[in-house]
Amino acid sequence: MPIRSFQTKLLYLLVAVLVLLQAATLIAVHVAGERTVRNTAAAELRVGSRLFDRILAGRGRQLSDTVRVLASDFAFREAIASGDRPTITSVLTNHGSRISADAAFLISLDGTVVADTLGDRLTGRAFPLPALVREAETRGESSGIATLDERPYQLVVVPVLAPRPIAWVCMGFAIDERALDEVRRLTGLDVSLWNAATRAPLLISTLPQQERGELGMRAKALAPRGRDLDETLEIGDVHYQALTHPLQTADNSRIHTLLQRSIEEAGRPYRHLELQIFALSTLALILALIASVFFARGVSRPLEELAEGAQRIERGDYATAIDIRQADEIGRLAKAFNRMRTGIADREEHIRYQATHDSLTGLPNRTLFHDRLSEAIEKARQSGESVAIIIMDLNRFKEINDTLGHQFGDELLFEIGHRLTGTLRDSDTVSRLGGDEFAVTVFVREGSLATDVAQKIGDVVEAPFTLAGVSIDVTASMGIALYPQHATDAETLMKRADVAMYEAKKNHADFAVYEPGRDEHSLRRLAILSELRHSIARDELVLHYQPKIDVVTERIAHAEALVRWRHPVHGLLGPDEFIPLAEQSGNIAVITKWVLRRAIADCGKWNADGHGLTVAVNLSALDLFDVDLPTYIGGLLAEVGLSPSKLVLEITESAIMRDPAAALRVLRELKQRGVTLAIDDYGTGYSSLAHLKRLPVDELKIDKSFVLNLRRTSKDDLVIVRSTIELGHNMGLRVIAEGVENAEAWDILRDLGCDMAQGYYVSRPLPLADFGKWVEESPWGLGRVKSEV
Repeated sequence: MPIRSFQTKLLYLLVAVLVLLQAATLIAVHVAGERTVRNTAAAELRVGSRLFDRILAGRGRQLSDTVRVLASDFAFREAIASGDRPTITSVLTNHGSRISADAAFLISLDGTVVADTLGDRLTGRAFPLPALVREAETRGESSGIATLDERPYQLVVVPVLAPRPIAWVCMGFAIDERALDEVRRLTGLDVSLWNAATRAPLLISTLPQQERGELGMRAKALAPRGRDLDETLEIGDVHYQALTHPLQTADNSRIHTLLQRSIEEAGRPYRHLELQIFALSTLALILALIASVFFARGVSRPLEELAEGAQRIERGDYATAIDIRQADEIGRLAKAFNRMRTGIADREEHIRYQATHDSLTGLPNRTLFHDRLSEAIEKARQSGESVAIIIMDLNRFKEINDTLGHQFGDELLFEIGHRLTGTLRDSDTVSRLGGDEFAVTVFVREGSLATDVAQKIGDVVEAPFTLAGVSIDVTASMGIALYPQHATDAETLMKRADVAMYEAKKNHADFAVYEPGRDEHSLRRLAILSELRHSIARDELVLHYQPKIDVVTERIAHAEALVRWRHPVHGLLGPDEFIPLAEQSGNIAVITKWVLRRAIADCGKWNADGHGLTVAVNLSALDLFDVDLPTYIGGLLAEVGLSPSKLVLEITESAIMRDPAAALRVLRELKQRGVTLAIDDYGTGYSSLAHLKRLPVDELKIDKSFVLNLRRTSKDDLVIVRSTIELGHNMGLRVIAEGVENAEAWDILRDLGCDMAQGYYVSRPLPLADFGKWVEESPWGLGRVKSEV
C-alpha cells in the first residue's frame, strides 16, 4: 500500500485515534487514581488526627471523674487533714490502679507535692506544672498534656474541698503505645509521638523498629512546625502521606504526633485496575486494527472512481456517467455527481444572476450597485462630472406589511422598482439594497441638480398605487450624497447618503443632503441605542424629582419622576436623548416598568415617613398598548402598601390619539384601580373637546410652551392659559401648569385659579437625596414656614 494513498492515511488515522483515545483513557485513570489516593490518604489522616484527639479527650473525662471521686472521699480528706503521707500515698496508688492511671499526686495549697506514686521522686518538691494548679484555682478543675520524666502524660487537677480547698489531687495517664495502637486498630494509620526538646526525640510509635530509628533522626526537622501540615515522607523504601499535628501542652513542651499512611498500600487497588484497563485496551486495539484495514479498503475504492468522475466534469466532459452501484452514502454521492453533470451550466448562470440582482424586483442588489457606483466614480473622475447617490427608505412600510400582508408589500416594492426604472435614464442605476430601501446613482453636471432628481423620484413614489383593488399612498425619505463634494469612494458615499436619509426621516422631510459632521451624531445615536438595553442591568438609570406646588397653600403636593441615564462615556443624559430611541428599539416598556417600580418605592417611603406626597410618572405612547400594565402597577402598589390615589400617570394627547380605543381600555382599567390620570402637554396634541370629555382623567397639564413666556402683556398666551384653566375646572379637572420660571407667571396662575404649578421658579428636577433635603428645608416644602421668595 503506498504511504500517500487515501486508504493508508485512513488506516493510520483510525489507528492513531484509537491509540490516542486509549492512551488518554489510561493517563486519565492514572492521574485520577493518583489524585484519589492522595486525597483519600489525606482525608484518612485528618480523621485519624481527630480520632486521636477524641481518644485523649475520653481518657481525660474518665480521669476527671475518678479524680473527683477520690477528692470527695471522706477517708482521703481525713488522711490529708492528719498529714499521714503513707496513707495518702496508698490511697493515691489504689485509686490510680483502678483506672490504670500511671501517675498520681497530692499537692498542698502552696504548690508542694505532699505525696506521689512515682516512688516519692517529687515528694517535698514544687509541683512541676504550676499552670495546671492556677487554672484549677480559676475554673475549679484543669486538664492538660505535659512531660514528666521525658514521657508525655495526660493530667487532671481537681481541688480537695472541706468545704474550702485544702489540697489539690492530680492524676494522669501516660500517653503510650496503648493509645496509639487504638488509633491504628481503628484507622489502619501509623502514629508516632515525639518531643523535640528531649534527648531522644521519638517517644513512642507504631512503626516497625527499623523505621522508628530513621523517623527519630528526622523528628527534630519536623517538630518545630506549630500547625497541622500535610506532607510526603520517605522512610526506608516506603513513601508515606503524613500529617504533622502539634499537641496543646500545659508546660509548653513541643510534643507532636505524626500520622502516616503508606501511599503504595493505599494505591494498590488502583494499580490493579490500571493493569486490567491496559490489557483490555490492548486487545481492543488489535481488533480495531484488523477492522480498520477492511474498512479502509472498502471506502477508498469507490472514492477513487468518484475522483476520476470529478476530473472529467472539471474538464467539461458531462457525457460519461459515474458507474457506482452501491446503496450507501457513496452510492448516493455518485448519483448526485451524475445529476450535477446535466444542471451545472444552468446553475452557474443562475447563481451569477442571483449574486448580483434582487430576487423580488429584478433590480441590481447592494453588491452590484456598489460595483456600478465605483465605476461611475471612476468615469466622473476622468470626465470631471459629479455623481449623486440617492438612498430612499419608505415611510410606514411596516404598517403596510402588518395591515395588508407581506404579499401586498412585495407587490408594492415591485411596482416602486418598476416606476423608478421607467423614470430615470438608462445611464442611471436603480437598485434595491434590501427591505424597503432603494438606491439610485445619477450623473449630474452640478450638485444642485441632485435635489431635482430627488424631487422627481418623490413625485413618482407619492403617486397613488392601486394593487388588488386597494389604493394606497406611499411616502419616502431620501438622503443625497455627492462625489466629489462629500466622499471620493463608493463605501463612504453610500454611508453618508444613508446618514442624510435618516436625517430626512428624523425631520419628516422628503429628502436631505448630507452635511459634514452628521456621521459623529449618527454614531453617537447608534452607540446609545446599542447600550440602552444594558443600562438597567448595569444600574445606570436614576430618577430625579421635580416638585409640584399647590398654588393655594404654596406647599408641595406632588413630585414628578423624571428618568436620567448616567452614561459612563457621555455623562448624564436627559430623556429627550434616549427615550425616543427606546421607543424605536422596543425597550421603552422595560424602562417604564423600572421607573414605575422605583418611583412607587420612593413614594411609599415618603408616605411611611409622614410626608403624604403623591408621585407622578410619564407613560409612553407604546405603554398604552400593554394590556398587562394595570395589573403590573397594581402589584407594585400592593407590594409597597401605597394607596393608588398616590400615583399619577401622565399621558400626552398624541399618545392617546395613536389608538384611542386601545388607550381607553387601558386608561379605564387604571381608573377603576384608583390611579390618578392626567393629560400631559395639553394644547399641543390633536384631541378634540368631544374626545377629551370621554377620557377618564383627573388632571390637565398646560404645556410649558404657553407658560414659559407668560406675562400680563402677552395676550395670546394669557388667553390660552385662562381658557384652559376654565375649561379644566368646568370639566371637573385639576389644572397644572408646567414651565413656571418667574414670580410674575406664578402670580398670574394664582389669580387665574390654577390648582398646581411646577418649574424652575420653584425647583429644578433633583436627585432623590437632594429632593428629600429640599422637602425638609425649602420654604415650598413640608419642613418650614414659607417666606417670601
